[in-house]
Amino acid sequence: MGLLQATRARFAKRGWHTSSECVAGIEFILTRKQMKNIRMRVKAPSGDVLVSAPHHTELADIKRFVASKSEWVLQAQRKIKRLLAEGKLNEPVQRDLEPLRKPMQHALLELLPVWEQRIGVQSSGCSVRKMRTRWGSCNVRTRKIWLSLELADKPPELLEYVLVHELVHLLEASHNARFYRFMDTFMPDWRDKHQRLNPLARRRL
Repeated sequence: MGLLQATRARFAKRGWHTSSECVAGIEFILTRKQMKNIRMRVKAPSGDVLVSAPHHTELADIKRFVASKSEWVLQAQRKIKRLLAEGKLNEPVQRDLEPLRKPMQHALLELLPVWEQRIGVQSSGCSVRKMRTRWGSCNVRTRKIWLSLELADKPPELLEYVLVHELVHLLEASHNARFYRFMDTFMPDWRDKHQRLNPLARRRL
């Protein structure tokens, strides 16, 4: 099974509708979800292009979005190839992070009340679970925060950054100018931490 097919199979198990699409010479996996905006990323080390879009968005609009980002996609794929050639980007290995779950949860129990007080919000709790495609999530209705177990072996300041990011969603649900103003206020160096956590992400946020 190829990488694109394997990714589609994994998404299908989660009940997400996926399809393989192509525009401007760029092949990508399109996943339909309950969300507000179109999102796109280039996955390392495969270089696969993954696009997530709301159910109601027309395919033509999605393709226009991808085509408009074609130069960024090609740059990201070239960067992946260069990092692989330089030995700075390794093929993924199966890591057992379960022994780190409790220490991570303990760290969150200490960080959560500190940042809730600083930001002026109250969550209904923060838990850890396996998440393959994102570092964290926040359900603004239930005020529940989940962080990825993949953060367990990352530097503590990056765990803290993701927690703050999710807590700020309790002030602003969308990734808009208001959200980023809050981030600038509560964690002025968040962009550097974001780049460390997502080295292939675009700098414009």
